Amino acid sequence: MYSTKVTPKFNSNPNPRIGLIALASDFMIEKDFINVIKDKEIDFFVNRIECYNPLTSENLIKMSQKVTEVTKNILPDQKVDCIVYGCTSGTIAAGYDSIEKKVKLAKPEAKVTTPSTSAIKALKKFDIKNLSIFTPYSKKVNDEVVEYFKKEGFNIVSNSYFDIESDYDIGKVD
Repeated sequence: MYSTKVTPKFNSNPNPRIGLIALASDFMIEKDFINVIKDKEIDFFVNRIECYNPLTSENLIKMSQKVTEVTKNILPDQKVDCIVYGCTSGTIAAGYDSIEKKVKLAKPEAKVTTPSTSAIKALKKFDIKNLSIFTPYSKKVNDEVVEYFKKEGFNIVSNSYFDIESDYDIGKVD
């Protein structure tokens, strides 16, 4: 048999890479994300982070302690353009700066975003000042979300919540 060495041609202009840190109990986030990016030339990678119940600020902060490890395992030793920490209440509890710092330890080149910080940027871009907030969370976590948006300068005109304490149950809501 005769073997021929073929020199590969590497892609010099790869698609942007987005890494998602999804909650281990989140049943929908990948589907939702794919619906947003489906017609775009984006490469999408997911890793899951362990979450703790009941859903409290303390448990959300505890969960965030694993962000660096989980981020590291999204395309290990490869660059990723953006990391999404897919936890609204977790970002609010731990603080965006803390999440960003933990992501950057694993992927220093990556931009970092979260549902809450993206919402703030979009609302401000469209000059929206009044909000109605509806969360699946317990009263205490719900109130922390409301306070977060108030501190960002928004007027909360109404608020509703489900009062669910288990992240697994949040994912079951129709």
